[in-house]
Amino acid sequence: MSYLRKYQILIVNGENKALDVSNLRCTFKIEKMGIQAINFGEISIYNLTGNTESAIIEEGMRVIVNAGYEDGTYGKIFDGDIFQPLRDRENVVDYKLTLHCIDGDSLLNGKIVKFTVNSGINQRGMIDQIVNQAYTPFEVGTITDLDSKVLPRGKVFFGEPKKYFRLIAQDNNAQFYVNDGQIHISNITDIAAGEAIVYSPQNGIIGTPTQIDNGASFKVLLDSRIKISNPPMLVKIDNSYIRTQKLTYGQLPTMLDKDGIYKVSKVVHTGDTRGQDWYTEITGISSPGKIPLMLDTINMSPN
Repeated sequence: MSYLRKYQILIVNGENKALDVSNLRCTFKIEKMGIQAINFGEISIYNLTGNTESAIIEEGMRVIVNAGYEDGTYGKIFDGDIFQPLRDRENVVDYKLTLHCIDGDSLLNGKIVKFTVNSGINQRGMIDQIVNQAYTPFEVGTITDLDSKVLPRGKVFFGEPKKYFRLIAQDNNAQFYVNDGQIHISNITDIAAGEAIVYSPQNGIIGTPTQIDNGASFKVLLDSRIKISNPPMLVKIDNSYIRTQKLTYGQLPTMLDKDGIYKVSKVVHTGDTRGQDWYTEITGISSPGKIPLMLDTINMSPN
């Protein structure tokens, strides 16, 4: 893998016009903590001109971060709405504008759809209509195989899109969530696409992986492929690289996955376009979960 970084940081206004600030020093910390949790982004831009800074504060709506390597993995790691811009002075010469962002806030809250559909439309057709009629445009990501039933009569849609997405998800024993500005509806029984991504000290691992409750945590060179998804994305690491967890008195030990395959449950991307930070921290959960070390002794009687 080439270590020549590639990145793009875009600030999008209400008219969907994007300002590219990639030529300035930018830092970011992107935290994604599960499909039922809110994804956060903190993006700092250094030494903006006064006019540009004012325009971002007054008109900036979204931040899109693409990151990776010239000859390696590269892609979107965050697409979120700005909820608080903060101006700060880091030292005598450097000013920075920090944008606190939430992934998908504009897709979930305060947006209304209002339209009517005819009888005969199926659930996937409803999703497409909601997307097309929404005042704030957004993309559709993974959609599970939906029930083929159709509406027996016409229907009026009025309200927040999230209400209808959740109803469709519940009707299909699935979950609705937002990731990188995309709507996803998927079933926990769906099979994860592709094979597990394999990591090793020769293939991206930084430092020593650590065993945690129910799995392992480790740091790699920034990898835009790692996503929070349902079903969970899989990563693979040789268990011999993992430092054994230190237990407190009375704590039951857990087992690592025998094949070294872990489900991604948390991702943190950290980067500095003019500094050393350029990595992804992964928390993976093993399939077995917590297993007592001596199950056969639990029911032993003192007699």
